Parts: sequence; C-alpha cells; structure tokens
Amino acid sequence: MNNDQKAYKIRKSGNSDVTTIPREVKDKLGVETGGSISYVFLPDGSIKIEKVEEKIDIDSIGDSVMNQYKGAIEDLFEL
Repeated sequence: MNNDQKAYKIRKSGNSDVTTIPREVKDKLGVETGGSISYVFLPDGSIKIEKVEEKIDIDSIGDSVMNQYKGAIEDLFEL
C-alpha cells in the first residue's frame, strides 16, 4: 500500500458486511448519505465505484401533483 492509500476494516452488521466510505470518496463521487453507488467489475479484475443516478419517475410526479391539487381541479370543472 502506498502513501495515498488507506485501509478500512470490514465489519459485520446483521447479515451484511459493511465498511466506511470516507468523506473524500463521497465528495469525489458526488454522493451523500442515502444516495446509491454501484460496483463495476472490470475485465482486469479491478473494481470501480460509481454514483447511481436516480431516475425521475415522471408518472409518480404527475400523480403527486394531481393528488395535491385534486380538489382545486374538481372545483375548476364545476365552474
């Protein structure tokens, strides 16, 4: 291990193994607590960590807006 590498212990948490993601790694990936990452297994045997871009579900946004303004929309149709 060279000077710019740090080792992180793998711990048990329930049925899973976990480790810490250092702040500088989160910053570099552009992720925050609650965000998602993926592990990409490369042909040379190395593993790359990438940020998972959350997909926007336009249908659920539309449903949410319709539910929020349902009463107002119904009132408009009664005019």
